[in-house]
Amino acid sequence: MNPVLRRELLERFRTRRSPWFLFFWTIGIGLLGYVSYLVSQQVSTAILGRLLATEYMGRFLFQAMAILMMTTVILVIPGVTALSIVSERERQTLPLLQVTQLSPLQLVLGTLSSSMSYFLLLLVAVAPVVAIPLLFGGMSFGDVFAALAMMLATAIMLGSASIAISSRAKSSRGAVAGSYAFAFVIGFITFALVLAELLLLRPSNQSLIPPRGREFYSSWLNPYVGMVDAIRVPLRSQTNFTFTPFVPIDALLYARQGSGQGLFLGGMPLVDMAVAREVIAPPVNGEGGALIRMRRGPVWVRTLVLYAAITAIALLRAAQVVRTPARRVLLMKRRSSAPA
Repeated sequence: MNPVLRRELLERFRTRRSPWFLFFWTIGIGLLGYVSYLVSQQVSTAILGRLLATEYMGRFLFQAMAILMMTTVILVIPGVTALSIVSERERQTLPLLQVTQLSPLQLVLGTLSSSMSYFLLLLVAVAPVVAIPLLFGGMSFGDVFAALAMMLATAIMLGSASIAISSRAKSSRGAVAGSYAFAFVIGFITFALVLAELLLLRPSNQSLIPPRGREFYSSWLNPYVGMVDAIRVPLRSQTNFTFTPFVPIDALLYARQGSGQGLFLGGMPLVDMAVAREVIAPPVNGEGGALIRMRRGPVWVRTLVLYAAITAIALLRAAQVVRTPARRVLLMKRRSSAPA
């Protein structure tokens, strides 16, 4: 085992705050899950009948828990990893790590592994609560795997970026502020950029998106869009916009392919209704809804590629800072004057 990983694990799990944090963490996620259950129950009884309510409740609970856990990743990972390198520098223990036989990349990977292991412990603690929607139906194990995979990829990317920021920060406050600022941009500012693309690049006053759709480049960095695209795969599913937590992102993904029939934003149709039929395929098996023609590739692939690039760059930059500095020592000859 990596010595840095072993030391970090012993320090994290032997503190007095760790059991209490896990306790309140589990209680908090359980309460939020129960609130989501109550909301789904009220919505299902108002919209659907009792026969279809169970499947809808399972789908609603799963989507709510997925968004909740992704938000948790954005809020927890920077706080866990922001002090990894800067705390060593403040305690003046970083030179001791630099003179060990571990390479700079091993030091950085050990710190990142310890943060990811702590995050995995948090996921395992709330696994029973997250698995409750499986009992209702309306989802599959593939959906759960896709959601967990996107959460793990987002956690690794944010953890790597936070370690890079921590390696260059001058103080703990600066490291925490920089890490949370980066996470806020990735998680929430990208939504504002998507809205700016919708409003500033619209083709006409009658619609926000051309009939054949348009690519939203800022959505590639957003973890919510990537997760919903990996779970729902809107290109292969029928257009069913029942009220669920994924509906706003589903509408964006459908409109990205040029299908905006029945989708409005502030009273304005996303796609011109007169030409919407040209880009929507016929109904499937005579049932309601339609399959969307694939004009653009899935977003989650682009998201994973960008996250992998950010992770690699961040780890390499952090390893450069952690590397033992090579200093030249100038030997000055003392001039001694001969005694008189």
